[in-house]
Amino acid sequence: MFIAALALLNPSRYAPTARMSASEWLGAEHKTLPLIHLPMEVRGIILPGESRRLVIDKADDLAALEAAEHGCVGALITTPHQNALATSTLLEVREVRKQEVGATIEVVAAGRIHIGSIDHDRCFTAHSVNPAFDSRPESDAGMGQIVDDLRKAAEQHENMRRKLGRKAIPAGVKIPGMNGELRGKVVPTGRVSLDARSAERTPLDEACAQMREELCVVHLDEAPAASLERLYELWDVPHEEAAELQVLSFAACTSLTAMQRSLALGMEDTAERLQYARRCLLKAANRMAAKTAIRDALGAH
Repeated sequence: MFIAALALLNPSRYAPTARMSASEWLGAEHKTLPLIHLPMEVRGIILPGESRRLVIDKADDLAALEAAEHGCVGALITTPHQNALATSTLLEVREVRKQEVGATIEVVAAGRIHIGSIDHDRCFTAHSVNPAFDSRPESDAGMGQIVDDLRKAAEQHENMRRKLGRKAIPAGVKIPGMNGELRGKVVPTGRVSLDARSAERTPLDEACAQMREELCVVHLDEAPAASLERLYELWDVPHEEAAELQVLSFAACTSLTAMQRSLALGMEDTAERLQYARRCLLKAANRMAAKTAIRDALGAH
């Protein structure tokens, strides 16, 4: 069974350029299209704009990937209690590489989806899926202050991280192999350009730049789009500024804990997510400040 599944992924490398992007999926009567879901633990959650390379080594997961004929898959995010989150991410499959054992796929989370119900035969399949939107604010009053407060919290968090001597939390995480879960490891694609790693940018700016760049790529053999316009309908945003604000809200959550990231994913208000990320960053900064104080006090004796 395992060898047969691998044969479906021949040749050893391909990018599904003929398949649908997330925006194309939305416009193709998505409610009638079955959407294959790859199961993963909550610690492996992928926020919109994040990209990952998933190492798959189970025959059922390889078969699920081949069954995803539309070029998009959903992430079936499970909790430690084996419950699934109702709000998940829509993943664009950018590339598949066959390995000696299993395969490596590159995915980008292009948006969020609400899962109505899941059927399971050999694959997890959802037959009723709808895009998940942030509500549109009646006005932008106060949004500038919210963003400023978030940036200050992110700066405080980064300063304390450096003072404590911690390394930045890597984007890649380990996904343990358990019954019904995607096995293998998750690593960042590293596709971000050198410009996005400019020394003049803050870590929050770098995360925003990387997410935006990933989202502007539709196919690997095509130049990136100049804007996020292809996602306006999927995200239900009226213009670029609103799209970039959502990118910022998810970029602010990259260093949060798995549970915090899952809560942020389910929020349907951009301002609420920005404020939530700010509170989480401040709490983390305060914890690091306390640890730094204890370390310095012990070192003085």
